[in-house]
This record gives sequence, C-alpha cells and structure tokens, in this order.
Amino acid sequence: MLKIQNVDSYYGESCVIKGLSFEVPKGKIVSLIGRNGVGKTTTLKSIMGLVKTPSGSIMMDGQEMIKLPAYERVRLGIGYVPQGRDIFPQMTVQENIELGLQPKGGKGTVPDYIYDLFPILPKFAKRKGGDLSGGQQQQLAIARALAADPKIIILDEPTEGIQPSIIQDIGAAIRKINEWKGITVLLVEQYLDFVLENAEQIYVMEKGEIVFKGGRNDADHDTVRQLMTE
Repeated sequence: MLKIQNVDSYYGESCVIKGLSFEVPKGKIVSLIGRNGVGKTTTLKSIMGLVKTPSGSIMMDGQEMIKLPAYERVRLGIGYVPQGRDIFPQMTVQENIELGLQPKGGKGTVPDYIYDLFPILPKFAKRKGGDLSGGQQQQLAIARALAADPKIIILDEPTEGIQPSIIQDIGAAIRKINEWKGITVLLVEQYLDFVLENAEQIYVMEKGEIVFKGGRNDADHDTVRQLMTE
C-alpha cells in the first residue's frame, strides 16, 4: 500500500533522513520505533508532504506522491494524527470531528462506528476540545482522522502523555480500526510494550535509517529492546 524508497528529507538545509526505504503492506498494523531524535516524526512528515523531500519515491497504492501537496495526499486516503494531537481547543468535540470530513469537501456524515470506538466522544459532543483530558483529546484526534474513511491512518506517538487505562483503550481502538474496517495502520511509538501488543510488523530506526525489521511473533524482543536503549 505505502512504499517509501530512497527518500531524503530536509529541515531547511539540514538533511535529517538519507536514503530511507520501507513498506507498509495493505491491511497490516506496522510500527516504526526508535529513540528520541532518530527521525521517526520526520519520516511521517515526509509521507504527508510537510517537510522537504527532494529525492526518492513515496508511493500510495501505486501512485507517486512525492511531489503532491499535503491536502492531495490526504485525498488519496491518508488519515494523519500528529504528535501533540493538534485538536482545535475552542471548537466543540463534534466540530473537531466534522473537520475530518474536509477531504470529502466537507460533505457526508461521520461514520457511526467511530462513536462505537470512542463512546466518550458523543457524551462530550458539545464540550470544547480544550476541556478534554489528554487521553480524550487523543481519542478525538483519531476520530477526526477516521471521519473521511481513510485507507491508512498514520499515528505519531499516540501514547505520549496518556494515562495507562486510556493507553489500553487506544490500543484496542487501533486493533478494531484494522479488524472492523480493514484500515492499514502506521504507528510511530517509543512505548515498546504497546508496540509489541498491537503491531504486526516492526521497523526500528536509528539515525534516519532502518536498522531492524521483523514480525511481532518472529522478532527477537531482546534485540529490539537493546536497539531502543543503546
């Protein structure tokens, strides 16, 4: 589904990622993990067209995206939940979710299954997004990204700053998104236990490069942990 080949990514004149290649197969939950500062968020921003990527290839369902603006990539079926969530604090929960319909021209309705995933959201529909807890805001951000029925959802550090009980809820929601709707998931995360519980395939990143890949069941968990702590 998503194929990244030999991508270079820059912030200004600084090359952060050099020659990055990996794939996210259709219908899978894939996690990109690594310590702080290794290039995980830059990778996601590269996929979304939010940083400079002068060379390489980023394919979505066989279509080259590397020169497309971010909004056209979203229209191809990518839902994106950035680090920090980026909800609109002065808008209501319902208004935040409905913003997710913009890739469809603002038309249509929010799919009902989203409220089954996150039953707290309809209860707080008229509450301002900024009044929610961090975990509730994360659920809101995921709901917004799902509103336009994406083919793939990309999540950047969804457990960051979230209480343990909500982390479990978010993990369950990610699995249900995949099982119920067949939505592919690309997950950037540092919380290794969360990754091992939810992802089917794991890539470990170090200094802008993939240094390990493997399935959840065949990966050597001790090796992965060592790569995360070295």
